[in-house]
Amino acid sequence: MRKFKAWGMIFVMSLCVFMVSGCGGGSMDTTEGGSPAIPNDEPDTYDTQAVLEGSWRTIDGEVSFTADDFTFRLNSAALSFASTDVNGTVAQALVTSNQEWHSVLASGDVNIDLGIRSLDLDFAAETGTMIHQGRDRWRCNVDGEVKTLMNITVSSDTLIRVNYQGTAKRLYGNMGAEYNFTLNFRKEQQR
Repeated sequence: MRKFKAWGMIFVMSLCVFMVSGCGGGSMDTTEGGSPAIPNDEPDTYDTQAVLEGSWRTIDGEVSFTADDFTFRLNSAALSFASTDVNGTVAQALVTSNQEWHSVLASGDVNIDLGIRSLDLDFAAETGTMIHQGRDRWRCNVDGEVKTLMNITVSSDTLIRVNYQGTAKRLYGNMGAEYNFTLNFRKEQQR
């Protein structure tokens, strides 16, 4: 009887070791399916804190997109980061954004020119909390009156690409629109 219990105990311990170690090796920094874990501690190519700090202006030519019953065409966009503090896989910065979009409401056969709208992306010195998504990629949630998500990819010391996701409220009456668009920015020279 003791022999049977001993073999049973060895079997259970072996099973536990197998479950803990997993199969195929691999890194503990991945989730199911092989996707990187978030936050991800893969080192950045650039000094993110130094690169982001400062003012940025869009370099895109014609950018337009359609959301719900609205169409938008970019007029201008600027972005700045101040008091940027990167601590491992998390960071914080004071984010300022100014955007102008020529907006049109297209409802049925009627087009209403709404002029310039900001898509609620005009704000000053709002706290942005960033989480590292992988090499040179950060997810930034801006916590102001209007919640904004920016997925930032650092391309060089002077170029970043930002994917914006959120909701523009009160574009026309009580109508708003969800947006998802990407802009490329170049860092402005300090004077």
